[in-house]
Amino acid sequence: MTKVDAYALWCTSAGESQIRHTPLSVGEGEELVEVIASDVSPLDRQVAEGRFPPGPPFPVIPGTTGVVRDVNGLLYFAFVEIRGGGLFTPGIHRTKASISRDLMFAIPEEVDPIDVAAGFTGIITALAVIDHLIKIRSGQSILILGANGAVGAAAVQVALERGAHVIAVARNEISIPGVDYVSYDQMPEKVMGLTGGKGVDGIIDGLGGEISNKALMSGGADCKHVLLGFSAGVQMPLIAPRFLGNEHQLIGYNLLRRPLSLIQELMSQSMDFMIRGKVLPHIAQKVDFASAPDAFKTAAAQSGRTVLMIEGYEHD
Repeated sequence: MTKVDAYALWCTSAGESQIRHTPLSVGEGEELVEVIASDVSPLDRQVAEGRFPPGPPFPVIPGTTGVVRDVNGLLYFAFVEIRGGGLFTPGIHRTKASISRDLMFAIPEEVDPIDVAAGFTGIITALAVIDHLIKIRSGQSILILGANGAVGAAAVQVALERGAHVIAVARNEISIPGVDYVSYDQMPEKVMGLTGGKGVDGIIDGLGGEISNKALMSGGADCKHVLLGFSAGVQMPLIAPRFLGNEHQLIGYNLLRRPLSLIQELMSQSMDFMIRGKVLPHIAQKVDFASAPDAFKTAAAQSGRTVLMIEGYEHD
């Protein structure tokens, strides 16, 4: 089997990484693509820091999604996480990759591919949770934690389009027409006030920790509380009577357990959001691939996404 010359970012131990010469073999039924850019997602950072228990042992190549170019020069969003990319198989933080065509979604010319690298997964997740799990209806209320993050910001816009009463919680104030801003310190009192004491119908929670408990106390009857992550803490102190009285539903959510056909449908809808300019990610920093090890150490402190600019990388 022919080896293709390539380089990849290897996480060698918790919090440490380096770029290594990593020749690539093209798998059967896969296509060789050049990687243009790749987002440093919270999941990537958790794997790199050894904080994602189901993840692989070190060393590992992270990178769950990215933008790639095929041999015809066409650009695609590559969702390699669907097949374990970056978790149980090598990820896409590399100069070239071998990818199955069904994991590649075409990027229209009118969309900035770097925006796709930074924010596309957030829109997909927001649509999946709001439309297919919470199933929010016009007039219902939804609490969105981390509303200035990739998934949170996308969820705000999706919920507004669905006619929901959106309550956004974030560290920094959010000024969006039709959205009520609440700080973390103001939960649950302000949320209950904004809902007339009823509490919210749905919660999108990518934070965990003590913040999830405050969100729980903001829920109304039969509230669907969807947990997407644990960036604020892996342990969640929860008050049991709140579950019983209102039959609060705390649901762990994994997008990758959805059928591929549904994910592809969600990607089509997500691209429409980007084309219309409804959801554009906040990119905090674009980092040359040569500086990827440093980017992994600074990404968590950024207010926005960190994108690795991989195309054109030249090894010293």
